[in-house]
Amino acid sequence: MKETFTITPRETALIQQYGLAPEKLQNCSVRSYSFGERIISEGRPNGLLFIITGGKAKVGVTAPNGKNIVLCFYISKGLLGEVELFSDTSAASTTVTAMNELRCIVIPTDRNKAYLLGNPAFTRIAASQLSEKLMQSTDKTVENTLYTAEIRLCRYILAAANNALFRDVMTDVSYSIGTSYRHLYRMIGALCKDRILEKTNEGYRICDMEQLKERAGQH
Repeated sequence: MKETFTITPRETALIQQYGLAPEKLQNCSVRSYSFGERIISEGRPNGLLFIITGGKAKVGVTAPNGKNIVLCFYISKGLLGEVELFSDTSAASTTVTAMNELRCIVIPTDRNKAYLLGNPAFTRIAASQLSEKLMQSTDKTVENTLYTAEIRLCRYILAAANNALFRDVMTDVSYSIGTSYRHLYRMIGALCKDRILEKTNEGYRICDMEQLKERAGQH
């Protein structure tokens, strides 16, 4: 993780889009995370609000059996840590991991809580984003109930891929789509055999995006 306390004009403009006045915020910074780095860890103190400015993050929870289940993805925008802010809890409710180079504005909530919660424009925007997350969670429940394992895998790959490259922790993938580790690799092998995916040193390259979308039921 890299951190700087220099806020660029673009980042200042993004803060303002959330109804916030940058000059009223204290001790803000900008952080950059690499693939696989944890931004927030479930159950551990957070105390930070993140505004994503670029990249992709994986959001998951730990089931009672210790398995990490992916809830959703965020692509180049959105808030992280707002649930803890509004619920007034210090422990994070999810684990957030960078899926590629992720950049975000970081706002310490202990120093800025009164201003954030007393700002109607910000709370309205944050509430709207929370409702979108709830709908995404509902969609994922429907997906896991009604779709085949292959469709769930293809949809997962499309959501997680960056620049047509898919890489992830495969145990997380198998838990999240509700299938065994062995069956997951059988399905990936079939996608490679059909030349939809190609295994590389970096991960799996998507060779046929249209076919992958068709397998995912997105046509």
